[in-house]
Parts: sequence; structure tokens; C-alpha cells
Amino acid sequence: MPRKDLTTRFVETVKVDTRTDFQDNMIRGLWLRVSPSGVRTWSLVYTRESDGMRQRVKLGRFPDMPLERARQAALKGMTAIVDGADPAGDKRTMRKAMTVAELGEIFVEEYAKPNKRTWAEDERILKKEVNPEIGRLKAAAVKRRDILDIIDAKAKAGKPVQSNNILATVRKMFGWAVDQDYLPISPVTGIKPRGKSVKRDRVLMDAEIKGIWPAISAAPISAEVADILRLLFFTGQRSGEVCGMRRGEIDVGKWTWTIPGERSKNGLAHVVPLPIPARGIVQSALERAENEKDSPLFSRVGTPIESNAVAKAVRLNFQTFDEKWTAHDIRRTVATGMADIGVSPHIVEVCLNHISGFRSGVAGVYNRSKYEPEKRRAFDMWAERLLSIVEDRDSVIVPLVAERG
Repeated sequence: MPRKDLTTRFVETVKVDTRTDFQDNMIRGLWLRVSPSGVRTWSLVYTRESDGMRQRVKLGRFPDMPLERARQAALKGMTAIVDGADPAGDKRTMRKAMTVAELGEIFVEEYAKPNKRTWAEDERILKKEVNPEIGRLKAAAVKRRDILDIIDAKAKAGKPVQSNNILATVRKMFGWAVDQDYLPISPVTGIKPRGKSVKRDRVLMDAEIKGIWPAISAAPISAEVADILRLLFFTGQRSGEVCGMRRGEIDVGKWTWTIPGERSKNGLAHVVPLPIPARGIVQSALERAENEKDSPLFSRVGTPIESNAVAKAVRLNFQTFDEKWTAHDIRRTVATGMADIGVSPHIVEVCLNHISGFRSGVAGVYNRSKYEPEKRRAFDMWAERLLSIVEDRDSVIVPLVAERG
């Protein structure tokens, strides 16, 4: 058993031919187990007072748990052991007693919320689709058949995409539970999706936009949700990004909205030049919001309205056409509308902060331009086009000058 003054550098670079444990000299009981595949796992190892047996409790994996956090966890554990605790026994007891519903709550709090912007959808799927069927089962007793029954029923009901989404969520939850040593194995291993995800290509027609626009004011929805819908049409940004708009993201002097990287899907900060009609909506929201930099512009009880609420509003109040549509279809509609009025494809991409095609290859690596003038021109043109549709008048759009390639 090698003893070592562990350092972050050592933990990052150590390689072994056979599984090897390294005991930390600084914190008694902290062990690093390194496998030949490169997996590095922190454990608390101690001798149980009641029977003198050595016990091991998994603390986490590197790099998700860095060295300092591992030392803090080990120190906390050893302090509890001195006071008579038995972490290994407590964890075994908890594993045996934990239900699927309880595991779901832990998964959402400890993994989904800190790591996923879409954690609310994971929580919804677990509460609405999973818990009613197997929520009361002990998590350690769930069988492959239990999971298959849920996803097969959804697929046979003609909802293959929902079936796939449920499978993806429970797969992640049980996989995380195994990784965190809550469960010995995952019952989802090897289960394949029941249906192919259908790539949506729904684009709203002019007549549909014309019908939706006045319905936004008439529908039984909150003023905040109505404003979010209008901003989706004016900006083409993602629903979650508009819902989470903060006071500090708005520059009234330049009338720009900067979506920080931590709130954008691709992790890149994105500046949206606000066209004149959108400014009025944002100005009203600023007047309603609290006067703090981080205050959400669209909120309920101080927390941002979730994109699920917008999706539900669309689903329940605006389905008057032969083909159903979703809030995300607005983004595709804006992209298509911009292209139709002459905005170049690469400018459409930067307007929507979408990395593909032009921005994903070599050109995207070397061309670092933000295209701010072209973006503002494109958003202004689209706003004029949108208003001409909803007001049933001819649009007045000055042809674009040659754009930079």
C-alpha cells in the first residue's frame, strides 16, 4: 500500500499497470484507487470499532471531486467515525431502503441541478412518468422489465420521442447512482430506444403567424409568458434563454441583450441586438423587475419563469391549425424568415448563436468576427418583416449591402 503526499499533479498524471491504492499522508483514511484504464476513485477507509473490520466508503471520482474536496470529505468522515458513526454501514442501510422516488430527488439535487440547464425536465419526467409506475419500489430492486414496461407503453401509445426521453433520463439517473455507489448495478444497461427521434422541420406559415400574434394577447396566459412569446418571435433565441433574461444582461444605451455563456446551449456568450419593437417589451419588463443586476425580467415569486411553462402555454392555447407546433418551432421560423428576406446563412447562424456549417469548420476557427453590424441589420429586417405579416401590410425592407463572408 503506497503512502503518498498526494498532489493534484500526481493525481492527474499517475498511471498504473494493475489496480493500485495510494494512501494520503495528509488526511488519515483518504485513499486514491487508480485503475489501469485511468479511472481515479476516492475512498474513505477505516476500521470499524464494533468488530475491527476494515471498511471502505466511496467518496467520488477525480476530476469531478478534486483533491481538496476529497480531503474535506475524508476529514468530515473520520471526525464522524471518532464520534461513533459507521459510514459504510449507514450507506448500505440507505441503499437497501431507498425508493426510486427518493433516488430521483437525490439525483436532481446532487447532479441535474448543478450540471444541466434542463434539470427541470428531468425532474418532471421522473415525477410524472416514472414515479407513478415504480416510484415506491426499492431502487436496488428495480428490474430491467420494470423500465421496459414504462418505455414500451409510451412507445405503443404513439409517443416514441417521449419514450426515448424517459429512457435517457432513467439511464442517466441509474448510471449516476452506480457511479456514486448508491447502487451496485444499473437495471437500464443494454436497453435500446424504442423509436427513432423525429427531426422536426415545422416552420410557421405567414398566415399562422398572423393568427397567433393577436391570440397571444387574448389567451389566458400571464403578461410575462405573453412577452416571452413575442420576444421569441422577434429574436429567435431559445425559450430557456429568453425566460432567464436578467436585468444585468440588458444594455439600454446600445439596446443589446448579452446572453452569458453559462446560460447559452453551446456555452458561448451571445450578443443580441434588440430591434425597436423588442425594446418596448424589454423596457416594460425592466420597469416591472426588481432593481438588482441579477433580477429576472420574467419571474414568478422571484424566480425566472421556466421554458416548460411557455411550452405548456403554446400546447394548450394556440393549437388551432391542422399541424401542431411548439415554442421551439418559432426559432426555426425566424431562421427561415431571415433567409427568405436575403440574410446570408452565416449571418443567420450568428444571429441565433448556432454553430454548424460555416461556423463549425476551419472558417469558424480562423474567422473570429462577431458580425455585430450585420446582426443588427438582420434583426431589424426580420422585425420589419414580422410586423408586416401581423399587421397585414407590405414590408419596407431595404436590400442588404454585400455582407462579409
